[in-house]
Amino acid sequence: MTRRRGRRCRRRRDARNAAAAVAAGVVLAALVRAGAGHAAGPAPQPGTQAPAAASAAATAIAWARAQLGCPYVWGGTGPCGTGFDCSGLVMQAWAAAGIAIPRTSQQQWAADPRVADPRPGDLVFFAGGDGTPAAPGHVGLVIGPHLMIEAYAPGYPVRISPFGTATAAPGDGDPVGFTDPLAHAGASR
Repeated sequence: MTRRRGRRCRRRRDARNAAAAVAAGVVLAALVRAGAGHAAGPAPQPGTQAPAAASAAATAIAWARAQLGCPYVWGGTGPCGTGFDCSGLVMQAWAAAGIAIPRTSQQQWAADPRVADPRPGDLVFFAGGDGTPAAPGHVGLVIGPHLMIEAYAPGYPVRISPFGTATAAPGDGDPVGFTDPLAHAGASR
């Protein structure tokens, strides 16, 4: 009986995760089409948005989405079978898009330009259990308004999670800030 119930629960959880992934993809597509801009500069004029930059962000997100369900492993940089930690996941996601970013959340926070209005592909930072607001200990990949892909903690697989809301996991409710890996790489959106 327990085994059967476990499979049903797992199927329901997998269905919820798939639904959340589809919803996040729809939100991402809408945001990219709408051209939601960063506060750091004016929104691009119609026809002037850099398609390569938008494509790089979409590639990073697609790669991270493909890692959903992979195990959390402290210090992990993948592949899926060996696991990821938060900063290893976002580093590899951006590497899949051809953009090199530093390895740890503290280094990522220090290296990339801050943005006030996050867009899909930006990084969202939290103080986390081993960090501070000045040197954040946790990072996720923004995929839509108040949604991210993250490697949360031991015992939690890579997942889509809310951030900055009352429904966010402990520690994910209060972001320290956001950065744009594309700006660090010299690309613009």
